[in-house]
Amino acid sequence: MSSARIAPERLIPSPNEGAVRSPRSRSRNSFRQSICVFSLIFSDVLSIAIALRVGIFLRAHLVPRVDFHISPATLPFSHYLDNVWLWLFFLIFLGVEGLYTQRRTLWNEVAHLAKAVTLALTAVFAATSLAQWESDVSRTTIVLTAAILLIVLPTTRYWTKRGLRAAGFWRKRILILGATDTARLAMHGLASDPVLGYEIAGVLDDDPMTKGKYVGTWGNKPVFVLDNLASASEQMNLTGARDILIAMPDLEERKLLPLVHDLQHACESIYVVPQLWGLPMMNLRVDGFLRERLMMLKLSNNLAKPWNNWLKRLFDIVLGTMSGLLVLPLCLVVAVLIKIDSGGPILFVQERLGYKDKVFRCFKFRTMCLNGDEMLIRHLALNPDAADEWHKYAKLRAHDPRLTRIGRFLRLWSLDELPQLWNVLKGDMSLVGPRPYLPQERTRIGMELPTILSSRPGMTGFWQVNGRNQLTLEDRVQLEAWYIRNWTIWFDCIILAKTFKAVLFAWTTQSPARSGPIPTSTRKPQET
Repeated sequence: MSSARIAPERLIPSPNEGAVRSPRSRSRNSFRQSICVFSLIFSDVLSIAIALRVGIFLRAHLVPRVDFHISPATLPFSHYLDNVWLWLFFLIFLGVEGLYTQRRTLWNEVAHLAKAVTLALTAVFAATSLAQWESDVSRTTIVLTAAILLIVLPTTRYWTKRGLRAAGFWRKRILILGATDTARLAMHGLASDPVLGYEIAGVLDDDPMTKGKYVGTWGNKPVFVLDNLASASEQMNLTGARDILIAMPDLEERKLLPLVHDLQHACESIYVVPQLWGLPMMNLRVDGFLRERLMMLKLSNNLAKPWNNWLKRLFDIVLGTMSGLLVLPLCLVVAVLIKIDSGGPILFVQERLGYKDKVFRCFKFRTMCLNGDEMLIRHLALNPDAADEWHKYAKLRAHDPRLTRIGRFLRLWSLDELPQLWNVLKGDMSLVGPRPYLPQERTRIGMELPTILSSRPGMTGFWQVNGRNQLTLEDRVQLEAWYIRNWTIWFDCIILAKTFKAVLFAWTTQSPARSGPIPTSTRKPQET
């Protein structure tokens, strides 16, 4: 068993070795930090130049085609180079947001990049207006440049950090305290995020039976328990770790506080995983009383606020309308293919649970045979494994005999759900939200039913981009309830981006199966 593996002695350096390497390690760390900062600044300057070039091109060739009253003549690239102070605003706000000094997860960094670009754009307009330099810049070009930066900056920074990481510069060693299940989850998160750049140096735990034991992997390298918690400072010197992650949710406060105070002076950052599993985290705010040294965690239910519901609805209408116009020709082609392939109706209409327990008619392209119920009953009766899978997952993940030829293709690429854009525009659904459940699935949703029904069901959702066919129905419900409690408009943007990626690589990430209740011979065909 992997849990029984013991760390080779050579993986645990001797104290003398660590004492010799420590000064050199600090010097190398400073050099690496400098290389990373200068590389990121160079990457950002290059991104601004690329975005400006594209912005000028669009201002000269695209904008006049949209508005014939605007002249195609615009200020050249060299003019903006002479006014280099304009672009210093972008670099300054990138620095203010800590984008040269702090390590953040991928989507957290994208959010801070968007904030920095927005603030810089505001500062540029304010500066040009106050100094009366409006004639020296094209406002349209500046806006286009900022919009393009929202795409170019995350892309160039992502590949810059990947390159720095491959070269060994964007790597930072971290020690994990606690050989717990939480620690293993943290290790997985650290290893899977492409921009954090953490290298797990080892794990410390007070259980003497765990010393030297294998606890997981970072990349292709095994991670072992090195020693107990009391040796944390020593192990930081030995391994070159500069950050600590305390993944011991059950550790008592009387032990946690002295541990943090003892290590804080020697660490650049300390991460603490609290015993708050499952609480909303994207709407979490830290507050407190300074005099009493009391910390408070504020949890906001964003979807309970009317203005946030209005914002989400406006987001659905604008993006749903644009998407509908773009995919309308594709929908016409799909409709013709369905008719040619199997005849029968083009659309499948089914009642689903909606917002505030309102039942609505959900539209999809038909992907199943007209006698799908009978086919499924026979298939489940002849295949006990398939029956167990259906009961557990409420879907057939590998092979569903009800699907037509064109239906398998539509399911694979999620094209069968395009008619739900009409549900979105009507207000029955949202672009992002929980799955639209069937009325007879109420009992299986259980205690999370009020939470699920507090949001409009979505065309896509958090569970679709986090496990999809590998999750049981109960697991899906938990993920969707967590999404609702953590909702932000930025969270919706992340899910839409992940959905686009999942659909784009659908042939490698999913099977065409879908879910639904076990039908009876008296029901209409169930397409879910």
